[in-house]
Formats: sequence, C-alpha cells, structure tokens
Amino acid sequence: MRSDDDMRADLLERLDAIPTISGAEIDVFVDNGRVTLSGRVDTPQTRFQIESAARRVTGLRSLALNVTPGRDKGRRGMH
Repeated sequence: MRSDDDMRADLLERLDAIPTISGAEIDVFVDNGRVTLSGRVDTPQTRFQIESAARRVTGLRSLALNVTPGRDKGRRGMH
C-alpha cells in the first residue's frame, strides 16, 4: 500500500494539472488511503475534474468530496 504522503503528492500533482484551479484552493487530507478534499471552485465541471483526478490516485480507499461549485459570495468586493 502507498503511503499517505505519496498519495497526497500524487493528488496535488494531478490537481495542479487542472488549469481552472490552483492547489491552494483545495485542501487535501489523506489518512490511511482515505482522501478528503475540501474547498470551493467556480463550476460544477471543475468539481467533476477534481473528483476524476482523485479517483485515479493509486491506493485510494475512499473519497470524501467536500468541494462546492460557485463563487464565495462572502469575499466579493474585498481586496
């Protein structure tokens, strides 16, 4: 079985390859092969791309996808 650190590194690489997000927008937590992704993205399509990327990680035992599509309205107008 792959280590959690290896799985996390693999997943972060896959997320970085998605042009519509940056890895900083998605929190990645791996515990004993169980992956939890949290954050906010612009569109449902981007959420789907993130889920697809995560499911391709070798050693994945389960996936909790807490990624919400849509703009963060609380940040609008803030600089």
